[in-house]
Amino acid sequence: MAEVDFSLLSLEEELTCSICLSPFDCPVTIPCGHNFCQDCLLQSWTDSYSCPQCRTVFDTKPELKKNTVLSSVVGTFKLRSSKDELDLSTEEGPATKQDVIRCDTCMEAAAAQTCLTCMASFCEEHLRPHRENPNFRVHQLSEPVGDLLDRICSDHHKLMEFFCSEHGRLICSFCLQQVHKVPKTHSVFSCSHRLHLTCLGL
Repeated sequence: MAEVDFSLLSLEEELTCSICLSPFDCPVTIPCGHNFCQDCLLQSWTDSYSCPQCRTVFDTKPELKKNTVLSSVVGTFKLRSSKDELDLSTEEGPATKQDVIRCDTCMEAAAAQTCLTCMASFCEEHLRPHRENPNFRVHQLSEPVGDLLDRICSDHHKLMEFFCSEHGRLICSFCLQQVHKVPKTHSVFSCSHRLHLTCLGL
């Protein structure tokens, strides 16, 4: 399998609405798995309801829900693109109060890490059981993650930790086994790390 190209140019193509050819604005996912700007899709649906990309016809108007994960990725991409256009320094300022992810236990201290098994973020003090108790050794820790609830699969109530490049969306381990092909999926964290390195020019 060829190594996936994670350059900003290829990422931009994945984050572009095929109707307006601009980065997604309020992206929605329809039943066939394709994503569009909500307004673009609604304007394209006049007499019938079909996918503008694969032409799948739907008997009734599909319920549209905002794809919050894709929206977040697009927002990050737009921010990075605008910074690059303005030729700003890559050094980031100190985190504002709103940027800080709080500990889910004490709700005061900044989170040191997020446990993807517990689906909670912990400060240094409340992370101690994960570091000291052997029962927690199998738990998957990551850098602090916000909006955990937006990262839960609505079908299986599991963390969406894989990205399906064929369908352009995040999926959970059950989705991976049931519907999506393994060669076309990548760990969200490996994609994020590669994107981060690409954005930094490394």
